[in-house]
Amino acid sequence: MTEREPTKLGTVLRTAREARFIDLARVERDTKIRIRYLSALERGDYRDLPEPIYTRGFLRNYGLYLGLDPEYLIDLYRLESGTAVERPTMPSARRPMAARQGRSLVVSSGAIAAAILTVLVVAFVVYLVGELVTFARTPDLRITDPAADVVGWEGDEYTIRGITEPNSTVTTDGLLQNPTTTADAHGAFSVRVGLVPGANVITLVANDPLTGRDSAAVRRTITVVMPASPTPNPTPSALPSPAASGAGRQEARR
Repeated sequence: MTEREPTKLGTVLRTAREARFIDLARVERDTKIRIRYLSALERGDYRDLPEPIYTRGFLRNYGLYLGLDPEYLIDLYRLESGTAVERPTMPSARRPMAARQGRSLVVSSGAIAAAILTVLVVAFVVYLVGELVTFARTPDLRITDPAADVVGWEGDEYTIRGITEPNSTVTTDGLLQNPTTTADAHGAFSVRVGLVPGANVITLVANDPLTGRDSAAVRRTITVVMPASPTPNPTPSALPSPAASGAGRQEARR
């Protein structure tokens, strides 16, 4: 290839430049590419060009200036010069923010199954913890009536009332007769106990049917006093008559 034999690349460049009625001096002013390199490109004299990396830059700028496809010009340069030219890797276009956000909302069936499994495991653990707490705790037992020990009770019976776990069995101890009662669905209960004169120490315990555990014992002391007996009024003795008194004195003289 000689300097007098224009290449296809050179022909394409020169034809595009002349079609715009532009001389090389103006191209040099506008593109800042020296005339010697512009002329060498149009002649196809690649020996007068710098390193291929700079030549590709000249071709790209010159092609854009003339409205030509820079990649097409670089392909021609590679074929005609026998130089292996790496194509620049075009950066991938950034996806719009809306598109990225929209894609993040896509949930796979595996993720849904994993989420459901996680919820079920958590619910099962919570259930087990609740059951353990329920079975481990001691049932509650509160006596509301009497709220404290009773002193000076005048009667032989007393109705004890309180609150415990629902449906619990409440037993009494310490009496001649120890009745048993069952709390209702809300845990309220009442039991009537018989009393004897003096101190009656009553122990109550509730058994929770759900856990089978007994509550702590609660004690109440009810002291019974007997009512005082009425004092009878003395009956005045009959006064003796005067006649009886005289007869008595005469009998005494004899």
